[in-house]
Order: sequence, then C-alpha cells, then structure tokens
Amino acid sequence: MRKIFNWMLAAILTFCGMSWMTSCTDNTDNPSGGSAGYSTTLFVATDRHETGKGNNLTAMLARAVAGRGIRPQTVLLGGDYVGGMSDMTPGFSIRDIYDEVYAIVNPLNTRVMMTYGSHDNNCAEGYDAFYSGPRRSDGYYTYGISYVQMVYDTDSATTAAIRYYQEHPEEQNDSIRPPQPEQGDSLAPPPPPGGGAPKQMGYNGIDQADRYGISAESAARSFTQWVTAIADSDPIVVMSHVPLHATRGDNVGAMTWYKALTAAAQTHDVLVLWGHNHTLEEHGDSLDQYSYLLTAGDSIDIQGDSITGVVRCPLNFTYANAGYLKLGRASVITFTDTNGNGHYDMMELRRYSLEADQPDRQFGLTGKPNPYVITL
Repeated sequence: MRKIFNWMLAAILTFCGMSWMTSCTDNTDNPSGGSAGYSTTLFVATDRHETGKGNNLTAMLARAVAGRGIRPQTVLLGGDYVGGMSDMTPGFSIRDIYDEVYAIVNPLNTRVMMTYGSHDNNCAEGYDAFYSGPRRSDGYYTYGISYVQMVYDTDSATTAAIRYYQEHPEEQNDSIRPPQPEQGDSLAPPPPPGGGAPKQMGYNGIDQADRYGISAESAARSFTQWVTAIADSDPIVVMSHVPLHATRGDNVGAMTWYKALTAAAQTHDVLVLWGHNHTLEEHGDSLDQYSYLLTAGDSIDIQGDSITGVVRCPLNFTYANAGYLKLGRASVITFTDTNGNGHYDMMELRRYSLEADQPDRQFGLTGKPNPYVITL
C-alpha cells in the first residue's frame, strides 16, 4: 500500500512540475464559493536590507495584522533582504526571513514568496530559494520578476556582462554590483549604444540561472506565453524589485516589460509592484514619490535603452511602490468579491507606516488617498 501511495505522490509532483503554464492549483473562477463579501489579502514589501533585530519585517507585518485584524494568505517580498554600503552582499539564510514572517502568521495558512534583488547573491540556499514566474493563489495570480530580468534588455547583453565579469575579476570590488551605484545619485550613466545595462561592471548574479529568462527579452516572452495560456481573467499581481519608471537609468528592460504588461492588462486586471530606489529618498530625492501609485489612465515615464531613451506612456494597469521595509513601510492588497459572483470586483491598496502616530495619508506625492480602492 505504501508503494502505491508513494507512486501516486510522485506522479502528482511530476505533473505539477511539468504544468508551470497553468499551475497545479485549482484554476476555478469562483474564489469565494459564491459568498458575497469574500476577501483575500496579501502583504507586500521590498528592501529589508538588515538581519537580526535591525530590520522591520516582523514589525511591519505585525502592524498590518493588528491594523486590520487580517491574516494574509500570501506574503510577497520583493528582494534585497540584506546588504548595505559596508557589505553589499553579505551571506544569509532564507530561513531567517521565514522565521520573521512566521513569528506573526501561521505557516499553515500563509504562503511566503520572495523574489531576488541584487544584494541577495550570497544566500546560503542558492537561487532555488527565490521565486519567479507564475503562481496561482486565492482567485488571483502572482508573478515574480528577478533582478536580471529588468536591468538587462536582451539576453545577449546579459551574456556579455556575465562573460565580462568572468574575464575581468580584478575589476570587481565585490561579488555583485548593480549597473548604477547605490549612493542615491539620480544621474545614472546612460546605457551603451545598442541597448543593455550601463557598461560599468560585469554581472555575477545568481539569478542568471532563472528558468524564465535572463533578461527582459526572454523573461517577458515567458510571461506573455503564460498569460495567453491561462483560461480565466483573474487578477495578476506582479512583483519586480526594479521599477519600470525612469529614475536611475538601471532598468533598460523596462520598455520590453511595459509592452508585455500592457498586453496582459487587456484581458486581466494587473497590479505591478516595485522597490529598489529607496536610496534616492534617503538622500533627499523625492521624485520617485510621484510614482508611488499610478492607475489606469495615468501616464508613466518608461526607461528604455540608449536608442529608445525615456518615453512617456499611458497606463492600463495599476503601478505601485510595495513599501520599503528599510524605511518602515509595507502594503496590504485586498481583493473582494462584493456580489458573490465568484469574481473579485474590488482591489484595495493600503499602505502601512512603522510610525503608528504618523500614518501615510496618501501614496507619496501622487495625491491618491491611502487607502485607495480600485474597481476591477
């Protein structure tokens, strides 16, 4: 009997592994079973950047749980869990982050997913510890974009950067550096002719092993193939550590992703979350706060390569800063089926601050109130 059970379990796992396009989870269009007022929540944030008692992950999750009495079904984190100017890529274990989350929520009821940022290169568990690509959740999907998939526009640019690193190890100051320094200088060097990230250093990020692609070119193609393969029109929550908008010049894959996300938003409600640019604010540059929440009908400055440049583009999806944990910020996304028809028709974005007596009353400098409700 045990042999039969083990054989059946192996068959199920094999099927799940082969079915990444459609997910092994039930693909029903009825998240609530038809009950009006059904809601599901996810906690999102980026840029933890600290270990031990110095970081705000547990505190921010506790603040969100206490603030609404919710127990998020998903915790979606967007990279840069460690690292700073004294040590850009310290060694760490992904288990520490799980421990911090599960100090607040029940591991049996909450799924934790973490995308990769440039400071996470020395994770003890390797790249398999991180999340990218699609995942089915409670009536919606999440989709993870890794660091390399946004900062390089083509596979050939990534391959060239990897080769450069291998051939010029003496030029590397540490195991990995982003194309633009982290000092918060908004004047990034321009991309080189022909596209690709600014040619300052090679690339050694462990996300070059990502199965969905090693640049915007291949990763956005995987995303588009997945979107066209799913049968429903459920919402999609995309987490990218590196943003789409033009500020630091280190995201030249953004235009490729913008086109793919715009196409996906024709059949799905899409929410794109981002982080990465906290150093700008730490040095007094508030420009990014005008992009903290943009919605369909707003416009956005998309970063392109040296030929495309920066292009002002219309949005047909929602675009929001997830909340920098390092600066004491995080967000909770709530999907609600108000009429019990089995489809979510409302999405609330609520931003939390570590300072309970000084809540964020709006999303940055956008003028949009916090919380903000979007009809789906």
